[in-house]
Amino acid sequence: MNQHMEENIERTIKALQASMPKQKKKQASIATLLRIAASEMSNLFLITLFAGVLLFGIMCSKFLSMPLLTVFCTAPMPMLLLFHVYVLRGNVEMRELEETFQYSYSEMIIGRVTIISCYMTFSLLALSFILYRNTGENFIRLALCGAVPSLYLCALMLLITSVCRSQENISLIAISIWAAMCFSALIFPFNDLLQVCSTMLYAALVFVGFGLYGACLIKVRNRRPKNAIRTV
Repeated sequence: MNQHMEENIERTIKALQASMPKQKKKQASIATLLRIAASEMSNLFLITLFAGVLLFGIMCSKFLSMPLLTVFCTAPMPMLLLFHVYVLRGNVEMRELEETFQYSYSEMIIGRVTIISCYMTFSLLALSFILYRNTGENFIRLALCGAVPSLYLCALMLLITSVCRSQENISLIAISIWAAMCFSALIFPFNDLLQVCSTMLYAALVFVGFGLYGACLIKVRNRRPKNAIRTV
């Protein structure tokens, strides 16, 4: 077979491929994505982080005697760290590889973020219970107060993830926002504002936060890879 015949065969194959209907990639079930995302995470790291958050919260509550301010500043910590390690850890090359695998980069983000959200909720409830036992502050009020910054920061990071391809500085931006928020809360009478806010207002802010969080998840789910290799 000479080179001319090989070129003709290649052109014929490409022409046939172009005319064939492309297979639509089936979306993976959430159970499958959760199983894969959970297998990626280190149990030792999760336990250490959980213990560190509780210890940090207990120390702050004893030194500051401000349970609402403590839970407000402490609750986002596990989410930010887990986002940095498991969601924003992939570089461009890893992202492009995942886009060509059975499960896309966007699908894997859904699985990872869902696991992180469950872990964040568990940590928040445990922290709120400990602060409730130590300070006597209302448990539901503590949980709602801690959920507000966690939800909005998580939604912000998801939004940036869905629209920005270069994600190297997302973690730094989110952690900087959190650090500035904590610093401002200590300098200004932010605890007085948290005390004035009613439980219903916290519940309303959490409800809106869940809506933003869900909208950002849908945006990530519907995100289309730009540089994925097309297959037939």
